[in-house]
Amino acid sequence: MEVRKVSSKSQLTLPKEFAGKLVSIDKITKGVLQIKIGQFVPDSERIFHSQEYQERLERFDEWMDQRDPEDSDLEELFKGNER
Repeated sequence: MEVRKVSSKSQLTLPKEFAGKLVSIDKITKGVLQIKIGQFVPDSERIFHSQEYQERLERFDEWMDQRDPEDSDLEELFKGNER
C-alpha cells in the first residue's frame, strides 16, 4: 500500500504507470476512490456500442453485400431543395 498526500488544491500525484492515460475515478463510499485506466466513450457515441446498434449494423452490412453500388443522380436528389 502506498500513502500519498492530497494537495491543498485537491490534487493527487499518481504513479508513473498512469502518465498520459485516461482514468476514471469512482467514489465507492465516503473516503474510498477507485481509479481505473481505460478508454471512455462520450455520451453522444454510446449508442454505437450498444448490442442493438451492432445488430443493426450487421444487418446493414449483409444488405450491402447483396447489392452492387449504383451511381446517384445528385440533381434529382436535391431537386426542390434550392436555397
